[in-house]
This record gives sequence, structure tokens and C-alpha cells, in this order.
Amino acid sequence: GFLLDGYPRNLAQVMHLDEFLGGRDESLDAVIALVVPRDESLARLTARAVEQGRADDTAEAIETRLNIYERETAPILGVYGTRGIVDEIDGVGGLDEVTERIFAALDARGLRRRTAE
Repeated sequence: GFLLDGYPRNLAQVMHLDEFLGGRDESLDAVIALVVPRDESLARLTARAVEQGRADDTAEAIETRLNIYERETAPILGVYGTRGIVDEIDGVGGLDEVTERIFAALDARGLRRRTAE
């Protein structure tokens, strides 16, 4: 198996991925959507900008990226939702908390996680 992070980002990429996977007689098993309120996303990205000294993470740039996500990326959840493979996970909380929510959703689908040896 494999994990895709941040791809596909728009409907055209969904079609490309479908074509690629179809050619291999494969399909996606699950789509994890981390649900985070917009104000929380803004706060996190603003904090990251300060902590990492990212001059490109201005308030305007962050707003633009969130708008692009809402316009181009969020609609793919509808496509995958009709296939019954979307799990919306509460993305607010500590890393361990959110990770456990993701693993629980994958476990519920029978997608077992492998531990490092």
C-alpha cells in the first residue's frame, strides 16, 4: 500500500489519479479529511510563521491558501464521499490525539497499521 499526502489537490488531479490507479487495477481505500475550523487554521499557520521565521507566511498569503483550499481542494471530498471512502477526523487537539483518531478510522475500515521494526 501507499499513502498520499496533499495529493490530489483538485478535481483534475482526481481524474488523473483515477486513470493511473485504474491502469494498475487499484483504487483508494480511504481518504482522511482533517476538519479544523478556519480560525484555528489561521492561528496555527500564523504561529508556524513566527516559530519558523517564514517570511512568506503573511496573513494575506495564509488567507489566499485557505481560499484556494476551499475553492479547489475541498470539492474533491464530495467525489470521494460518493464512493464512501471519506473519514472526517476532528483535527483539533494534540498530535497524539489526532493520530489516534486517524488510526481508529483506518482500523474501522480494516486497514491495519504496520509498526516499525
